Amino acid sequence: MTSETNRATPAETRADITRLSARGYTQLRQVLVQLPDTEDPRASTLARMLSERKHRPLLLYIMLLTCWPWLEDRREPLPGGFWVRALTAPGAPTWSPSTLSRSWRDLEELGLITKPEKREGRLMRPTPRREDGAVVEGGGIPYDAPGGRRDRWNTYFALPDEFWTEEIFAKLSLPALVMLLLVAKETQSKPEVWLTYDRIEDWYGIKQKSAQNGLTELRKADLLHRRIEEVKTTFSATGSTVHMWYSLTGPFGREARLALQDRAAKERKKRLKRATRAKNTPPKEQP
Repeated sequence: MTSETNRATPAETRADITRLSARGYTQLRQVLVQLPDTEDPRASTLARMLSERKHRPLLLYIMLLTCWPWLEDRREPLPGGFWVRALTAPGAPTWSPSTLSRSWRDLEELGLITKPEKREGRLMRPTPRREDGAVVEGGGIPYDAPGGRRDRWNTYFALPDEFWTEEIFAKLSLPALVMLLLVAKETQSKPEVWLTYDRIEDWYGIKQKSAQNGLTELRKADLLHRRIEEVKTTFSATGSTVHMWYSLTGPFGREARLALQDRAAKERKKRLKRATRAKNTPPKEQP
């Protein structure tokens, strides 16, 4: 019989997941949060998952994308127990084989994964689809890493590995998780974002109350900074109005995320240089 000390813990599982992914962060396309301004309405996957209360499926999908850099080429699919263990932590939604199966089914209905028609033994190998869940003939748009592409359908934001290793995923309600991703998206290219409750539904499809609750929770968790700016305006009763500017803190702050991306880019260049040098170096003569 295997003792408890010989079994990988959830924390150890998440540590290995992020180690194998090697970037230090997960790449999430901005279309997860909001469609490009050519589309009307602009609400995307995140708003739908919030309104339909798909907390578990959202966490599972982010975990799948975190694993994908190494999982894509893995010879064998992962067992269900792996996903249950990886997503288990104090305070997180509880997981079981049935909730895992239901979450995979929800993701398939949302156009975020494709499940093969046949299992490999008793195992199932889900394949992610693009973050907006767009549907084309035959299913969702196949997923590929956004990389350095800068068009509006491939621009991405970084979600640091601390989301998993520090169990942030387990500490946030669904509205707080949604607002964390929203602010991360909006501060990928600028230090802070101005948000107004009365327009947030038009911009992102997120109800005012949910946005307010999520932002309040993030501030209480010391994950969010709010800057209040008084702006002069002629048509208000007081002659001024207030703008609320938001930015993430700690490892989720913009500067920290950019540093992670810069480090990952440098490591990638080193790997490519080593691979090129090895390819162009003739093998040593055998005696």
